[in-house]
Amino acid sequence: MNSEMKINVSPVTRLGAKRVAYVLFTDKSSSAEFIIPGGELISNKGFDEKELAEIKEYLECEQDSLFQEAKELKTTVY
Repeated sequence: MNSEMKINVSPVTRLGAKRVAYVLFTDKSSSAEFIIPGGELISNKGFDEKELAEIKEYLECEQDSLFQEAKELKTTVY
């Protein structure tokens, strides 16, 4: 994966009956968003198939720790 890649994780939220988090991968000009657990691709702007495969591999290996991080984030309601 690109060393300039940034990863943002949302707080856990509900999607129907499931508890999920959204993970956004960005670099200079591309972005891809996934739902965890499961790793479903929601959107992709600019990553080619090879790059997406690398991101998905990373996400597969790290989704448990990313989901734990999402559970620890606090949601502010205005």
